[in-house]
Amino acid sequence: MQIWLLSWLAAIIAVVRSDTYVKGPYKPNRCYSCMSPYYEALWKGRVSTIFNEPKNFTHHCDDPAASHLLEAVACRTICLTITHDLVVFGQRTGQIVTMRGCAISIAKRGIHNHTLAMFDRYDICREMNAADLFRSEHGRGESQRIKVCSCLGDRCNIAPSTSVASPLTILLCVLTVLLTGSLI
Repeated sequence: MQIWLLSWLAAIIAVVRSDTYVKGPYKPNRCYSCMSPYYEALWKGRVSTIFNEPKNFTHHCDDPAASHLLEAVACRTICLTITHDLVVFGQRTGQIVTMRGCAISIAKRGIHNHTLAMFDRYDICREMNAADLFRSEHGRGESQRIKVCSCLGDRCNIAPSTSVASPLTILLCVLTVLLTGSLI
């Protein structure tokens, strides 16, 4: 019984992993590349000196259900989804603005290496100061709080957060229950 179960587990892991890794020449992930329209209105100003232009400026960037309307870019590292409250004259408006892209190409000056290392091992979301993520010619000064979600996988940065369990995690939980013979 246990040998059959282990064989079954090995077969399922092989199938799950085949979606993640490409055989043959290296094929980079693709990350959705977009920003909320709010950023487009500010693009001619300082925003264009900080960030690389995304493939889309669209309200669909804020809506995970509209992924079929977004373009993607090749990426050899993790994908990011960054959200923050829209603040006007120091007051939160209640609107959330979003940017999505590849970690190494979203910002012109890049991302701090120590911060990138924090995100590159797991699909996680964290709240942090923007200055702790993005390199800036102006140093780390005062900074807005942002929520940063990272993921590794083809077009993985569409989810509102990366807290959803992966198929492999679900499989391992089910197998643990089957092998132990109970839910407790």
